[in-house]
Amino acid sequence: MSLTSSQAPLWVRMVFGALAKLPASWLSALGVCLGYAFYYLDKRHRDITLRNLARIFPEKTKKERRHLAKQAFAQNGRTVMEVPLVFMRSKAYLLSRVQVEGEAILQEALAEGKGVFLMASHFSNWELMGLLPSMLGYETSTIYRPLNQKAFDVFTLAARSRFGTHMESRNKGLRWIFSALKQNHCMIVAVDQHMIEPHAVRVPFLGHIANTSPLPTAFVHKNQTPMIGMALERLNDSFDFKLHFWRIKKPETTGEKAHDEFAVMSAASSSFDDIIKTHPEQWLWMHQRWRVLETDNNMRDVVHGAP
Repeated sequence: MSLTSSQAPLWVRMVFGALAKLPASWLSALGVCLGYAFYYLDKRHRDITLRNLARIFPEKTKKERRHLAKQAFAQNGRTVMEVPLVFMRSKAYLLSRVQVEGEAILQEALAEGKGVFLMASHFSNWELMGLLPSMLGYETSTIYRPLNQKAFDVFTLAARSRFGTHMESRNKGLRWIFSALKQNHCMIVAVDQHMIEPHAVRVPFLGHIANTSPLPTAFVHKNQTPMIGMALERLNDSFDFKLHFWRIKKPETTGEKAHDEFAVMSAASSSFDDIIKTHPEQWLWMHQRWRVLETDNNMRDVVHGAP
């Protein structure tokens, strides 16, 4: 049964509805203030961010990395405060704030009739990015983790699926993916989140080894499902964006599981290097992306640039 936002508690709908009526510029300004406040108050995530930036940008000075960290927190604040707009405003309004680049690449991949893996990351406003394929008219499926707070889970699930995205709980298993791809769905998969072992494959992300989900590998090789990169770039620190699509070349199949998982997920992960390094303030640095290195001294020692 599909959920509607009316099933969420009244107070949740009233708060989000009121915020969604504010100008985007006001919410952006509030978000920047919120981000800066959390930079100074949230020592744990500030330290994670600075450690990650030191790993990826060892050539930058500590002052430069602190400045970049503040920018990243400000961007995260913007994204948080924009959630009411993303969850409550109309399709016409949201699409009016987004330019699309490379949509023909996605259409060509879907024309093969084998579904598409839309490889994504937590870059810029990822909540809006997750809605865009459905808003553009493509059948879309994605895996979600149910929230612990029931009221917000009901509301968030309704908001994320309001334009037709099929939200599938990670507790449901993965068999449904076969059916979704057979129906030529776009399957959104994040490549930038730490995956716990033994369910992970270790591949470079921004040049450093990280645990990554190998989920698309079997489908890419056995079903020849194409991989398309997707990123939503924020323009000029405003609620205006450019959605990028690009083709990720499928590596040659060897039939050896470990090799093929590494090859596929390395290709997917490395395809995000340019956009993240060009706009580093827009990526979610407060996540422990390289946790596997931080808990393995032998691996940490051999990675150039590790702090």
